[in-house]
Amino acid sequence: MTVWTGGFVSEAVGIRLRSDEARSLIPVEDLVGLALRDNPKRAQLLVSTVLAKHVPTVPALALAAGELLGLLVRCALDGTTPDPAPFETVARLLARRGRPDAAGLAELRAVRQQLAGLRDAAPEPGSELVTIGYAETATGLGHVVADALRSPYLHSTRHEEDAPFTPFEEEHSHASDHRLYPSDPDWATAGGTTVLVDDELSTGRTIRNTITALHATTPQARWVVAALIDLRSDEDRRAFDELAARLGTSITVVALGAGAVDLPDDVLSLARRVIDAAPSAAVTDQAAGVVDVVDASDLPPVRSARFGTAGRFDEAAIQAVADRVLPSLPAGEVLVLGSEEFIAVPLAVADRLDEARGTTRFSTTTRSPIAVIDRDDYAVASAVSFTSHDRTIDGRGPRFAYNLSRGGSRFAAVVLFPEPGADRELLLEPGGVVEALRTVTDLVLVVLLAESVPTPAEWNPAP
Repeated sequence: MTVWTGGFVSEAVGIRLRSDEARSLIPVEDLVGLALRDNPKRAQLLVSTVLAKHVPTVPALALAAGELLGLLVRCALDGTTPDPAPFETVARLLARRGRPDAAGLAELRAVRQQLAGLRDAAPEPGSELVTIGYAETATGLGHVVADALRSPYLHSTRHEEDAPFTPFEEEHSHASDHRLYPSDPDWATAGGTTVLVDDELSTGRTIRNTITALHATTPQARWVVAALIDLRSDEDRRAFDELAARLGTSITVVALGAGAVDLPDDVLSLARRVIDAAPSAAVTDQAAGVVDVVDASDLPPVRSARFGTAGRFDEAAIQAVADRVLPSLPAGEVLVLGSEEFIAVPLAVADRLDEARGTTRFSTTTRSPIAVIDRDDYAVASAVSFTSHDRTIDGRGPRFAYNLSRGGSRFAAVVLFPEPGADRELLLEPGGVVEALRTVTDLVLVVLLAESVPTPAEWNPAP
Protein backbone atom coordinates (compact mmCIF):
# COMPACT_ATOMS: atom_id res chain seq x y z
CA MET A 1 0.00 0.00 0.00
CA THR A 2 1.29 3.44 -0.93
CA VAL A 3 -1.75 5.58 -0.11
CA TRP A 4 -3.44 6.41 3.17
CA THR A 5 -6.28 3.96 3.83
CA GLY A 6 -8.45 6.65 5.37
CA GLY A 7 -8.76 8.85 2.31
CA PHE A 8 -12.01 7.48 0.94
CA VAL A 9 -13.96 7.76 4.20
CA SER A 10 -12.56 11.23 4.77
CA GLU A 11 -13.77 12.45 1.38
CA ALA A 12 -17.03 10.49 1.07
CA VAL A 13 -18.35 10.93 4.60
CA GLY A 14 -16.47 13.98 5.83
CA ILE A 15 -14.75 12.26 8.75
CA ARG A 16 -11.53 14.14 9.43
CA LEU A 17 -8.62 12.72 11.42
CA ARG A 18 -6.17 15.25 12.86
CA SER A 19 -2.83 14.56 14.52
CA ASP A 20 -1.58 16.76 17.34
CA GLU A 21 2.13 17.09 16.62
CA ALA A 22 2.92 18.39 20.10
CA ARG A 23 1.43 15.29 21.77
CA SER A 24 2.34 12.65 19.18
CA LEU A 25 5.49 10.58 18.94
CA ILE A 26 4.05 8.96 15.79
CA PRO A 27 1.50 10.76 13.57
CA VAL A 28 -2.03 9.44 14.03
CA GLU A 29 -2.52 9.16 10.25
CA ASP A 30 0.33 6.64 10.09
CA LEU A 31 -1.10 4.60 12.97
CA VAL A 32 -4.63 4.16 11.58
CA GLY A 33 -6.75 4.18 8.45
CA LEU A 34 -10.52 4.55 8.31
CA ALA A 35 -13.40 2.20 7.57
CA LEU A 36 -17.16 2.30 8.17
CA ARG A 37 -18.91 0.22 10.80
CA ASP A 38 -22.13 -1.63 10.15
CA ASN A 39 -23.22 -0.42 13.58
CA PRO A 40 -26.02 2.03 14.52
CA LYS A 41 -24.02 3.35 17.51
CA ARG A 42 -20.93 4.60 15.69
CA ALA A 43 -20.21 5.16 12.01
CA GLN A 44 -16.43 5.08 11.85
CA LEU A 45 -13.83 2.47 12.66
CA LEU A 46 -10.22 3.48 13.18
CA VAL A 47 -8.30 0.60 11.59
CA SER A 48 -4.86 0.28 13.14
CA THR A 49 -1.80 -0.29 10.98
CA VAL A 50 0.14 -1.76 13.92
CA LEU A 51 -2.42 -3.67 16.00
CA ALA A 52 -2.51 -6.62 13.54
CA LYS A 53 -6.22 -7.12 14.17
CA HIS A 54 -7.98 -6.22 10.94
CA VAL A 55 -4.94 -5.62 8.72
CA PRO A 56 -2.33 -8.35 8.08
CA THR A 57 0.81 -6.83 9.55
CA VAL A 58 4.50 -7.62 9.78
CA PRO A 59 4.70 -9.28 13.23
CA ALA A 60 7.77 -7.34 14.36
CA LEU A 61 5.96 -4.07 13.64
CA ALA A 62 3.01 -5.01 15.85
CA LEU A 63 5.36 -6.15 18.62
CA ALA A 64 7.48 -2.99 18.36
CA ALA A 65 4.39 -0.79 18.70
CA GLY A 66 3.40 -2.59 21.90
CA GLU A 67 6.93 -2.44 23.25
CA LEU A 68 7.12 1.31 22.57
CA LEU A 69 3.84 1.74 24.43
CA GLY A 70 5.30 -0.26 27.32
CA LEU A 71 8.28 2.10 27.36
CA LEU A 72 5.92 5.07 27.63
CA VAL A 73 4.17 3.45 30.59
CA ARG A 74 7.46 2.77 32.34
CA CYS A 75 8.57 6.37 31.82
CA ALA A 76 5.24 7.60 33.20
CA LEU A 77 5.75 5.45 36.29
CA ASP A 78 9.36 6.55 36.71
CA GLY A 79 8.81 10.20 35.87
CA THR A 80 11.40 10.06 33.07
CA THR A 81 11.36 11.15 29.41
CA PRO A 82 11.70 8.45 26.73
CA ASP A 83 14.42 8.53 24.10
CA PRO A 84 12.63 9.69 20.90
CA ALA A 85 14.94 7.71 18.58
CA PRO A 86 13.08 4.36 18.54
CA PHE A 87 9.77 6.14 18.00
CA GLU A 88 11.26 8.09 15.09
CA THR A 89 12.50 4.87 13.47
CA VAL A 90 9.09 3.19 13.68
CA ALA A 91 7.36 6.38 12.50
CA ARG A 92 9.63 6.51 9.45
CA LEU A 93 8.89 2.89 8.58
CA LEU A 94 5.15 3.41 8.98
CA ALA A 95 5.19 6.50 6.78
CA ARG A 96 6.34 4.31 3.86
CA ARG A 97 3.01 2.43 4.07
CA GLY A 98 4.24 -0.96 3.00
CA ARG A 99 6.13 -3.98 4.23
CA PRO A 100 9.60 -2.83 5.34
CA ASP A 101 12.41 -3.94 3.05
CA ALA A 102 15.40 -5.88 4.37
CA ALA A 103 17.06 -2.70 5.65
CA GLY A 104 13.83 -1.57 7.31
CA LEU A 105 13.37 -4.93 9.00
CA ALA A 106 16.93 -4.74 10.30
CA GLU A 107 16.17 -1.29 11.75
CA LEU A 108 13.01 -2.67 13.33
CA ARG A 109 14.86 -5.56 14.94
CA ALA A 110 17.49 -3.17 16.24
CA VAL A 111 14.75 -1.04 17.84
CA ARG A 112 13.26 -4.12 19.48
CA GLN A 113 16.66 -5.18 20.82
CA GLN A 114 17.12 -1.70 22.28
CA LEU A 115 13.70 -1.84 23.92
CA ALA A 116 14.41 -5.31 25.33
CA GLY A 117 17.65 -3.98 26.81
CA LEU A 118 15.79 -1.11 28.48
CA ARG A 119 13.22 -3.56 29.85
CA ASP A 120 15.84 -5.89 31.29
CA ALA A 121 17.84 -3.04 32.78
CA ALA A 122 14.84 -1.54 34.57
CA PRO A 123 14.27 -2.43 38.24
CA GLU A 124 11.95 -5.36 38.84
CA PRO A 125 8.45 -3.98 39.48
CA GLY A 126 6.85 -4.55 42.83
CA SER A 127 3.86 -6.79 43.47
CA GLU A 128 1.58 -3.76 43.44
CA LEU A 129 1.77 -3.41 39.60
CA VAL A 130 -0.71 -5.23 37.35
CA THR A 131 -1.67 -4.76 33.67
CA ILE A 132 -5.12 -5.28 32.13
CA GLY A 133 -5.90 -5.47 28.40
CA TYR A 134 -9.27 -5.12 26.74
CA ALA A 135 -11.07 -7.79 24.75
CA GLU A 136 -11.11 -8.33 22.02
CA THR A 137 -8.85 -6.02 20.10
CA ALA A 138 -6.22 -5.23 22.73
CA THR A 139 -5.66 -8.59 24.41
CA GLY A 140 -2.44 -9.12 22.46
CA LEU A 141 -1.32 -5.49 22.77
CA GLY A 142 -1.88 -5.61 26.51
CA HIS A 143 0.22 -8.75 26.82
CA VAL A 144 3.11 -7.11 24.94
CA VAL A 145 2.90 -4.06 27.22
CA ALA A 146 2.83 -6.30 30.30
CA ASP A 147 5.87 -8.16 29.00
CA ALA A 148 7.68 -4.84 28.51
CA LEU A 149 6.87 -3.93 32.12
CA ARG A 150 7.52 -7.42 33.52
CA SER A 151 4.09 -7.11 35.04
CA PRO A 152 1.41 -9.72 35.78
CA TYR A 153 -1.27 -9.59 33.10
CA LEU A 154 -5.01 -10.14 32.87
CA HIS A 155 -7.35 -9.36 30.00
CA SER A 156 -11.09 -8.89 29.90
CA THR A 157 -13.06 -11.47 28.00
CA ARG A 158 -16.39 -12.37 26.46
CA HIS A 159 -15.75 -16.07 27.03
CA GLU A 160 -18.06 -17.76 29.51
CA GLU A 161 -16.52 -19.57 32.47
CA ASP A 162 -18.07 -21.26 35.49
CA ALA A 163 -16.47 -18.84 37.93
CA PRO A 164 -17.10 -15.49 39.62
CA PHE A 165 -16.43 -12.46 37.46
CA THR A 166 -16.29 -8.66 37.52
CA PRO A 167 -18.33 -7.01 34.72
CA PHE A 168 -17.98 -3.65 32.97
CA GLU A 169 -19.32 -2.05 29.82
CA GLU A 170 -17.92 -0.78 26.51
CA GLU A 171 -20.87 1.29 25.43
CA HIS A 172 -20.08 1.93 21.73
CA SER A 173 -18.90 -1.60 20.98
CA HIS A 174 -20.69 -4.13 18.80
CA ALA A 175 -20.56 -6.49 21.80
CA SER A 176 -20.34 -4.43 24.95
CA ASP A 177 -20.12 -6.85 27.89
CA HIS A 178 -16.68 -7.49 29.40
CA ARG A 179 -15.77 -9.84 32.21
CA LEU A 180 -12.66 -10.43 34.30
CA TYR A 181 -11.95 -13.97 35.57
CA PRO A 182 -8.77 -13.73 37.68
CA SER A 183 -8.02 -17.10 39.23
CA ASP A 184 -5.86 -15.37 41.85
CA PRO A 185 -8.18 -13.61 44.34
CA ASP A 186 -5.34 -11.24 45.22
CA TRP A 187 -4.54 -10.33 41.61
CA ALA A 188 -4.65 -6.61 42.46
CA THR A 189 -3.17 -4.94 45.54
CA ALA A 190 -5.12 -2.19 47.30
CA GLY A 191 -3.17 1.03 46.98
CA GLY A 192 -1.20 -0.33 44.03
CA THR A 193 -0.91 0.63 40.36
CA THR A 194 -3.02 -0.75 37.52
CA VAL A 195 -2.14 -0.23 33.84
CA LEU A 196 -5.10 -0.37 31.44
CA VAL A 197 -4.24 -1.07 27.79
CA ASP A 198 -6.54 -0.44 24.82
CA ASP A 199 -5.87 0.17 21.15
CA GLU A 200 -7.59 3.56 21.03
CA LEU A 201 -9.18 6.18 23.23
CA SER A 202 -12.03 7.96 21.49
CA THR A 203 -14.04 9.33 24.42
CA GLY A 204 -12.42 7.23 27.18
CA ARG A 205 -15.84 6.21 28.53
CA THR A 206 -14.91 2.52 28.66
CA ILE A 207 -11.79 3.34 30.66
CA ARG A 208 -13.77 5.46 33.09
CA ASN A 209 -16.32 2.67 33.52
CA THR A 210 -13.50 0.21 34.23
CA ILE A 211 -11.75 2.42 36.76
CA THR A 212 -15.04 3.13 38.54
CA ALA A 213 -15.94 -0.58 38.75
CA LEU A 214 -12.53 -1.87 39.82
CA HIS A 215 -11.69 0.99 42.16
CA ALA A 216 -14.87 0.22 44.13
CA THR A 217 -13.51 -3.20 45.10
CA THR A 218 -9.73 -2.66 45.09
CA PRO A 219 -8.85 1.04 45.23
CA GLN A 220 -5.65 1.93 43.41
CA ALA A 221 -3.24 4.71 44.22
CA ARG A 222 -2.51 5.11 40.54
CA TRP A 223 -4.00 4.20 37.17
CA VAL A 224 -2.01 4.43 33.95
CA VAL A 225 -3.95 4.24 30.69
CA ALA A 226 -1.98 3.21 27.60
CA ALA A 227 -3.33 3.36 24.05
CA LEU A 228 -1.90 3.42 20.56
CA ILE A 229 -3.89 6.56 19.80
CA ASP A 230 -5.66 9.11 22.00
CA LEU A 231 -8.43 11.09 20.28
CA ARG A 232 -10.23 12.39 23.37
CA SER A 233 -11.66 15.88 23.32
CA ASP A 234 -10.80 18.52 25.92
CA GLU A 235 -14.09 17.68 27.64
CA ASP A 236 -13.23 13.97 27.70
CA ARG A 237 -9.82 14.70 29.23
CA ARG A 238 -11.45 16.85 31.90
CA ALA A 239 -13.75 13.91 32.69
CA PHE A 240 -10.64 11.84 33.51
CA ASP A 241 -9.38 14.55 35.85
CA GLU A 242 -12.78 14.82 37.52
CA LEU A 243 -12.98 11.05 37.99
CA ALA A 244 -9.51 10.95 39.56
CA ALA A 245 -10.44 13.74 41.97
CA ARG A 246 -13.73 12.09 42.91
CA LEU A 247 -12.05 8.72 43.61
CA GLY A 248 -8.98 10.20 45.29
CA THR A 249 -6.57 8.56 42.85
CA SER A 250 -4.23 9.44 39.99
CA ILE A 251 -4.96 8.75 36.30
CA THR A 252 -2.20 9.18 33.71
CA VAL A 253 -2.66 8.61 29.96
CA VAL A 254 0.09 7.74 27.45
CA ALA A 255 -0.23 7.11 23.72
CA LEU A 256 1.96 6.79 20.64
CA GLY A 257 -0.17 9.31 18.76
CA ALA A 258 -2.74 11.91 19.83
CA GLY A 259 -5.17 14.10 17.99
CA ALA A 260 -8.86 14.37 17.20
CA VAL A 261 -11.52 13.02 14.89
CA ASP A 262 -14.07 15.46 13.47
CA LEU A 263 -17.49 14.09 12.50
CA PRO A 264 -20.28 15.72 10.49
CA ASP A 265 -23.57 16.09 12.34
CA ASP A 266 -25.27 13.54 10.07
CA VAL A 267 -22.38 11.07 10.10
CA LEU A 268 -24.55 7.99 10.67
CA SER A 269 -26.83 8.68 7.71
CA LEU A 270 -23.91 9.67 5.46
CA ALA A 271 -22.07 6.48 6.34
CA ARG A 272 -25.19 4.42 5.71
CA ARG A 273 -25.56 5.89 2.21
CA VAL A 274 -21.92 5.14 1.38
CA ILE A 275 -22.24 1.57 2.64
CA ASP A 276 -25.45 0.99 0.67
CA ALA A 277 -23.89 2.39 -2.51
CA ALA A 278 -20.69 0.33 -2.27
CA PRO A 279 -20.29 -2.43 -4.87
CA SER A 280 -20.78 -5.97 -3.65
CA ALA A 281 -17.64 -7.92 -2.83
CA ALA A 282 -16.42 -10.05 -5.71
CA VAL A 283 -17.12 -13.76 -5.44
CA THR A 284 -14.02 -15.89 -5.83
CA ASP A 285 -14.08 -18.62 -8.48
CA GLN A 286 -10.87 -20.27 -7.34
CA ALA A 287 -10.83 -23.81 -5.99
CA ALA A 288 -11.10 -24.25 -2.25
CA GLY A 289 -7.80 -24.69 -0.44
CA VAL A 290 -6.55 -27.84 1.22
CA VAL A 291 -6.91 -28.24 4.98
CA ASP A 292 -4.19 -29.70 7.18
CA VAL A 293 -4.05 -29.99 10.96
CA VAL A 294 -0.87 -29.40 12.95
CA ASP A 295 -1.46 -31.24 16.21
CA ALA A 296 0.70 -29.50 18.81
CA SER A 297 -1.36 -30.69 21.76
CA ASP A 298 1.64 -32.62 23.10
CA LEU A 299 3.49 -29.33 23.72
CA PRO A 300 3.08 -27.57 27.09
CA PRO A 301 -0.55 -26.41 27.47
CA VAL A 302 -1.37 -22.72 27.08
CA ARG A 303 -3.30 -20.81 29.73
CA SER A 304 -5.35 -17.85 28.55
CA ALA A 305 -4.51 -14.52 30.10
CA ARG A 306 -8.21 -14.09 30.87
CA PHE A 307 -7.33 -16.10 33.99
CA GLY A 308 -4.20 -14.06 34.66
CA THR A 309 -0.58 -14.82 33.77
CA ALA A 310 2.88 -13.78 34.87
CA GLY A 311 2.96 -11.53 31.79
CA ARG A 312 6.29 -12.71 30.39
CA PHE A 313 6.33 -14.76 27.19
CA ASP A 314 7.69 -18.29 27.49
CA GLU A 315 10.31 -17.99 24.74
CA ALA A 316 11.08 -21.73 24.63
CA ALA A 317 7.39 -22.60 24.27
CA ILE A 318 6.92 -20.04 21.50
CA GLN A 319 9.90 -21.46 19.62
CA ALA A 320 8.61 -25.00 20.05
CA VAL A 321 5.30 -24.09 18.40
CA ALA A 322 7.08 -22.24 15.57
CA ASP A 323 9.32 -25.25 14.97
CA ARG A 324 6.25 -27.48 14.76
CA VAL A 325 4.57 -25.24 12.17
CA LEU A 326 7.56 -24.27 10.01
CA PRO A 327 8.00 -27.55 8.05
CA SER A 328 4.38 -27.39 6.83
CA LEU A 329 4.62 -23.92 5.30
CA PRO A 330 4.76 -23.54 1.51
CA ALA A 331 6.76 -20.96 -0.38
CA GLY A 332 5.13 -17.56 -0.74
CA GLU A 333 3.48 -15.12 1.62
CA VAL A 334 1.83 -16.71 4.65
CA LEU A 335 -0.70 -15.29 7.10
CA VAL A 336 -0.77 -16.39 10.73
CA LEU A 337 -4.32 -15.81 12.00
CA GLY A 338 -5.13 -15.53 15.68
CA SER A 339 -8.64 -16.09 16.97
CA GLU A 340 -10.51 -13.14 18.52
CA GLU A 341 -8.97 -12.81 22.01
CA PHE A 342 -6.21 -15.36 21.37
CA ILE A 343 -3.59 -13.00 19.95
CA ALA A 344 -0.39 -12.80 21.99
CA VAL A 345 0.92 -16.35 21.54
CA PRO A 346 0.21 -16.65 17.79
CA LEU A 347 1.67 -13.17 17.24
CA ALA A 348 4.90 -14.23 18.95
CA VAL A 349 4.94 -17.44 16.87
CA ALA A 350 4.37 -15.42 13.69
CA ASP A 351 7.38 -13.28 14.53
CA ARG A 352 9.57 -16.39 14.88
CA LEU A 353 8.29 -17.67 11.54
CA ASP A 354 8.98 -14.33 9.87
CA GLU A 355 12.53 -14.34 11.21
CA ALA A 356 13.03 -17.87 9.86
CA ARG A 357 11.46 -17.51 6.42
CA GLY A 358 10.31 -13.91 5.81
CA THR A 359 7.04 -13.11 4.01
CA THR A 360 4.90 -13.75 7.08
CA ARG A 361 2.10 -11.50 8.29
CA PHE A 362 -0.27 -11.63 11.23
CA SER A 363 -3.88 -10.68 11.97
CA THR A 364 -6.81 -12.17 13.85
CA THR A 365 -10.48 -12.98 13.50
CA THR A 366 -13.00 -10.60 15.02
CA ARG A 367 -16.63 -10.22 15.97
CA SER A 368 -16.89 -6.67 14.52
CA PRO A 369 -19.01 -6.22 11.37
CA ILE A 370 -17.25 -3.78 9.03
CA ALA A 371 -18.33 -2.49 5.63
CA VAL A 372 -16.05 -3.85 2.88
CA ILE A 373 -14.95 -1.64 -0.03
CA ASP A 374 -12.06 -2.89 -2.16
CA ARG A 375 -10.06 0.21 -2.97
CA ASP A 376 -6.57 1.31 -2.01
CA ASP A 377 -7.70 4.33 0.03
CA TYR A 378 -10.06 2.33 2.26
CA ALA A 379 -8.88 0.22 5.19
CA VAL A 380 -11.00 -2.95 4.81
CA ALA A 381 -11.00 -4.41 1.32
CA SER A 382 -12.27 -7.97 1.83
CA ALA A 383 -14.00 -10.20 4.35
CA VAL A 384 -14.85 -13.79 5.08
CA SER A 385 -17.54 -14.62 7.63
CA PHE A 386 -18.28 -17.73 9.65
CA THR A 387 -19.97 -18.97 12.82
CA SER A 388 -18.13 -18.72 16.12
CA HIS A 389 -16.74 -21.92 17.63
CA ASP A 390 -16.06 -20.49 21.11
CA ARG A 391 -18.21 -20.59 24.25
CA THR A 392 -19.02 -16.93 24.77
CA ILE A 393 -21.53 -15.02 26.88
CA ASP A 394 -23.50 -13.94 23.78
CA GLY A 395 -23.56 -17.34 22.07
CA ARG A 396 -22.27 -18.56 18.73
CA GLY A 397 -22.70 -15.49 16.56
CA PRO A 398 -21.12 -14.38 13.29
CA ARG A 399 -17.37 -13.76 13.14
CA PHE A 400 -15.12 -12.25 10.47
CA ALA A 401 -11.59 -12.10 9.08
CA TYR A 402 -10.62 -9.06 7.03
CA ASN A 403 -8.16 -8.10 4.30
CA LEU A 404 -7.16 -11.67 3.44
CA SER A 405 -7.62 -10.99 -0.27
CA ARG A 406 -7.19 -7.26 -0.91
CA GLY A 407 -7.28 -6.47 -4.62
CA GLY A 408 -7.61 -10.14 -5.50
CA SER A 409 -4.37 -11.11 -3.74
CA ARG A 410 -4.14 -14.53 -2.10
CA PHE A 411 -1.95 -15.87 0.70
CA ALA A 412 -0.13 -19.11 -0.08
CA ALA A 413 -1.31 -20.39 3.30
CA VAL A 414 -3.31 -19.25 6.31
CA VAL A 415 -2.11 -20.67 9.63
CA LEU A 416 -5.08 -20.59 12.00
CA PHE A 417 -4.55 -20.55 15.77
CA PRO A 418 -7.91 -21.18 17.44
CA GLU A 419 -8.18 -20.81 21.21
CA PRO A 420 -6.33 -23.69 22.90
CA GLY A 421 -8.74 -26.51 23.58
CA ALA A 422 -11.16 -25.38 20.84
CA ASP A 423 -13.65 -27.97 19.61
CA ARG A 424 -12.13 -29.51 16.48
CA GLU A 425 -15.52 -30.52 15.09
CA LEU A 426 -16.85 -26.97 15.37
CA LEU A 427 -13.76 -25.63 13.62
CA LEU A 428 -14.30 -27.95 10.68
CA GLU A 429 -18.11 -27.85 10.48
CA PRO A 430 -19.97 -26.35 7.48
CA GLY A 431 -20.19 -22.59 7.90
CA GLY A 432 -17.21 -22.61 10.26
CA VAL A 433 -13.94 -20.77 10.16
CA VAL A 434 -11.94 -23.38 8.24
CA GLU A 435 -14.51 -23.58 5.45
CA ALA A 436 -14.46 -19.78 5.14
CA LEU A 437 -10.66 -19.60 5.03
CA ARG A 438 -10.50 -22.22 2.28
CA THR A 439 -12.07 -19.70 -0.10
CA VAL A 440 -9.14 -17.29 0.15
CA THR A 441 -6.03 -19.48 0.28
CA ASP A 442 -4.56 -22.65 -1.17
CA LEU A 443 -3.75 -24.15 2.24
CA VAL A 444 -5.32 -23.80 5.69
CA LEU A 445 -3.13 -25.04 8.52
CA VAL A 446 -5.04 -25.45 11.79
CA VAL A 447 -2.72 -25.46 14.81
CA LEU A 448 -4.24 -27.26 17.79
CA LEU A 449 -2.76 -26.38 21.18
CA ALA A 450 -3.58 -27.91 24.54
CA GLU A 451 -5.41 -25.73 27.04
CA SER A 452 -4.50 -25.10 30.67
CA VAL A 453 -7.39 -23.99 32.90
CA PRO A 454 -7.45 -23.13 36.59
CA THR A 455 -8.22 -26.01 38.92
CA PRO A 456 -11.09 -25.81 41.43
CA ALA A 457 -8.49 -25.23 44.15
CA GLU A 458 -7.18 -22.20 42.23
CA TRP A 459 -10.67 -20.78 41.84
CA ASN A 460 -11.51 -21.40 45.49
CA PRO A 461 -8.29 -21.27 47.52
CA ALA A 462 -8.37 -22.60 51.05
CA PRO A 463 -8.80 -19.87 53.68
